[in-house]
Amino acid sequence: MIQVVMDTTTGMTRQEFDQSGIAMVPLYVRDGDKLYREQVDIFPDEFYQREREGLIYETAQTNPADLISVFNPIVEAGDEAICVLISSAISGSVNAAHVAVQMLGAEDRITIVDSLESGYGEAYLGHTAKKMADAGENRAEIVRALADIRSRTRTYFIMESLKWLFHGGRLTGAQYFVGSVIKLNPIVWFDEAGRMTSYDKTRTIKVAKDHMRQLVADCGKKGVEAATLHWPDNLDEAQGFHAEMEEILQAPVSYTKLSCVLGVHTGPDLLGPCIVMRT
Repeated sequence: MIQVVMDTTTGMTRQEFDQSGIAMVPLYVRDGDKLYREQVDIFPDEFYQREREGLIYETAQTNPADLISVFNPIVEAGDEAICVLISSAISGSVNAAHVAVQMLGAEDRITIVDSLESGYGEAYLGHTAKKMADAGENRAEIVRALADIRSRTRTYFIMESLKWLFHGGRLTGAQYFVGSVIKLNPIVWFDEAGRMTSYDKTRTIKVAKDHMRQLVADCGKKGVEAATLHWPDNLDEAQGFHAEMEEILQAPVSYTKLSCVLGVHTGPDLLGPCIVMRT
């Protein structure tokens, strides 16, 4: 039997992990000396409320021991695992997972997949892996399929402020200062290497949304296998853009509540389309 493991930056709730039969690895956010496990000690509604009140969180390094605690029962049961994790370009989780696998001596039983994504892009890979595993596909076949999906996935974000990227370590002080002075509202994306980086430096939210609509339309031309809109704490704004996405794509679009870990870097106001193209 092949089990599937994912981390909490997928945007899935603990209940959704349980219902899907996918094992959950909570990642961490930090408030000073206080460490919180996502979907265990802290949840998005509380997290974003505190951000709006002015609290600046940090992310914290994943501990291999946390992954061992998830992997060990799988190995002891004689099962195999596919572990899909947040992009290694923005987190140490993939490296920690490899260390955990080596410590267990389970290299021949557990495959670590770097999603090069987070949020829905990662979740879609994990759900696909679960369906394939349940259908009897082997790990090599699943990994090949996930690599193909990953190459067809595009995730973009519009943020209303650069300060979260700065405090989250994604911008230097100089970049933050210049961007704030000229009032940039950048479009950020997961690039081919899984880095969360600037795609376009727009001067206003209106211009950013116009460009985002075009990016959505460009993806739609290749057919839509799946699509979602990430949002953290701005549901009214998200509902408006969600309706536009469905109109542009002529396909159903789900909602994905942005995880606390990603929210450290983005803040509470964000629009984040993710589209898995057919070709």
